Amino acid sequence: MSIPTPNMDRLVKTFFDLVQIDSPSKQESAVADYIEKVLATLGVKTWRDDAGGKIGGNCGNLHVRVPARNSSAPAILFSAHMDCVMPCMSVKPRLENGVIRSDGTTVLGADDKAGIVTIIEMLRCAHEAGMPHGPIEVIFDVSEETGLLGANQIDLSSVQAKCAFILDGEELDRVVYRSPSANRMAYEIDGVAAHAGMYPERGVSAIEVFAEAVSRMKLGRLDPDSTANIGTVNAGRATNIVADKLTSTAEARSHSNDVLETQTRHMAQCFHDAVKKYTKTVDGRTIAPVFREKVKREFNAMNMPLESMAYKLAAEAGQTLGLDMKPMSIGGGTNANVYNEKGLPSVVIGCGMKDEHTTSEHVYVKDLETSVKLCLAILNKNHEFSR
Repeated sequence: MSIPTPNMDRLVKTFFDLVQIDSPSKQESAVADYIEKVLATLGVKTWRDDAGGKIGGNCGNLHVRVPARNSSAPAILFSAHMDCVMPCMSVKPRLENGVIRSDGTTVLGADDKAGIVTIIEMLRCAHEAGMPHGPIEVIFDVSEETGLLGANQIDLSSVQAKCAFILDGEELDRVVYRSPSANRMAYEIDGVAAHAGMYPERGVSAIEVFAEAVSRMKLGRLDPDSTANIGTVNAGRATNIVADKLTSTAEARSHSNDVLETQTRHMAQCFHDAVKKYTKTVDGRTIAPVFREKVKREFNAMNMPLESMAYKLAAEAGQTLGLDMKPMSIGGGTNANVYNEKGLPSVVIGCGMKDEHTTSEHVYVKDLETSVKLCLAILNKNHEFSR
């Protein structure tokens, strides 16, 4: 059958409603309430899991299940996250010349409310048109922006879907099939306090140790598939005290786990070398800074075969809309990394967001429309494959 036409007035209104709901990470309950109210008119099953309690948030992941309609196609899953990066409070969206932006004081929240509204409108259109489709499962997850926390708590044992489509990309004509592993590091340096004006030589500055270590590091773009970054630094108590405490967070990413582990060790070694340099003897006793680190694997790499069901459905569906679908490898992590690791083959598709994580974030209304059509085409293509 032909793809249903999205209701554009409804689509834009729902998007405006969503972005005006405050939803920083771990505070997504109001968004979940809104989604449940909208979907109640479709008679679909919704429920929330216990992820919120496990991660210290006010809401669990919101699950949706829609039964098949006149189709023997296998179940497929769509997913978008409900949280936004700061500043995302009191968003004031505006529509000008077909583009939706904030007033410039906040992010827009298209990441990932463009994904949410796409899924909602897809479900509405399929319902209203009586469109044949296999079972549809949806997960609107929490705390994606703070380390994929919600997705990591999902129990996929009850999920029937054979593959998943994560609405969390920019380009509508790209299918993200590959993304890296990432390590997140927390560093601590204990220096030795001293009066900075009277006896600075009796102290060891944790800030100087840190600066020495970072000056030795390879950071930024390491190779085409690998990056590293120092993200935050907190240190010092007063200008007249040699800084005796410093904490920092950092990350490293690579499509190669060998490169990732080598880079993680390299960054730690730079700190160990700096500790040695700043170890000294004062009044006959040795004083030395102390370095500690914690390393956490934030997510593991994904590399979805181009002949997989997930990739083929997305690519062939896009082609029916005239999109020149191409495979895309990225340097970021998404829920697709988690789902793939848990055994659910997944790819990332676009929903039109631009300049996300900045106050210049925006989305074209025509791209929201195309995103809905792409998801409807995936449903249709899945139905056709099963015939």
